[in-house]
Amino acid sequence: MSWKTFIDVSKWQGEIDWDVMAASGVDAVYMRAYNGLTKDKKLDQYADGARRVGLPFGLYTFWRPKYGAAEQVAKLLQAHTATGASLIPMIDVEHGDEKPPMDIGRSVTQGVRLVEKQLGVAPVIYTAAWFWNPAVKGAVVGHCPLWLARYSVPDVPHEPEAWASHAMQYKQPVVPNDWSQWDAWQFSAEGNFRGHVYGVSSTHLDLNIMRGESWDRFVVDKKKPEVVPPSINYDRSFEMKMVVPPVRVYDSRHAGAHARGESRRIRVAAVDAAFVNITVIDQGGGGWLTAWGHGNMPIVSNVNWGAGQTIANTSWVPVVDGHINVFTSAPCHVLVDLQASS
Repeated sequence: MSWKTFIDVSKWQGEIDWDVMAASGVDAVYMRAYNGLTKDKKLDQYADGARRVGLPFGLYTFWRPKYGAAEQVAKLLQAHTATGASLIPMIDVEHGDEKPPMDIGRSVTQGVRLVEKQLGVAPVIYTAAWFWNPAVKGAVVGHCPLWLARYSVPDVPHEPEAWASHAMQYKQPVVPNDWSQWDAWQFSAEGNFRGHVYGVSSTHLDLNIMRGESWDRFVVDKKKPEVVPPSINYDRSFEMKMVVPPVRVYDSRHAGAHARGESRRIRVAAVDAAFVNITVIDQGGGGWLTAWGHGNMPIVSNVNWGAGQTIANTSWVPVVDGHINVFTSAPCHVLVDLQASS
């Protein structure tokens, strides 16, 4: 299995040497944008540093259910656009503000839907089963990528490429009720003494691994595959040819009314298909008419009429040996006018 490695930071990391961070080999960084409605004071500085060294980064907000979901998402996405983040936003759900579980579930669900509506992708949810299972109820977010916290990994290797093989030897995080598998695992935080290794001022920092197959879900601006238009050999002989003025090619008032359940073969023109206007003059109650080229009569109608109606409709009809077939379900007169052909 392939893995991605990334670090998440907030103002508590202090100054960051982004050249050291980039040289360490981590694949990406997440940085806190907001705690509820309060902007992280290091956000702009961190985003500038990540952009300068070319590290992909995403933003997260520490979700506070006591505030409106729309306000929190608006601030998160405004920062996402302003900083040029290339990874999906993250909603950090680990504080309930003493709200009932159903209220927290509704708040998080609304936040997810607002991100999806405005950004076109679902955000990642960061949480832990010990918090989520008792504190969040009724959330409809199981389709979101899942990022879990469990700090069960000691003696973290300095090289990011060794993080996953080392971490997977230890107890993995419990998956909360609304998911079946985690996408990312924050496996180390306080107590790792790895801050200086990755260029941050804090003694410790959060280290994460992500399943390689999940990476594509985290990228916002995915490169769209090039669409090659099909090669079409256009033959002008199949173009529609207008008949100006239209020609009446059939009028049953000269040949006798159509009977109930009768089919007639009508001469149209020596063409492949005819665009005809078919008019039905009612002579005895409602009914329907079907026009077709050859073979069995299709189970469709071209004209439908009620008692006492005179009604018309246009149709493309295949032509065989210069003729079309017409079926009438009730007695009537039929007029056929040729308007175009191919």
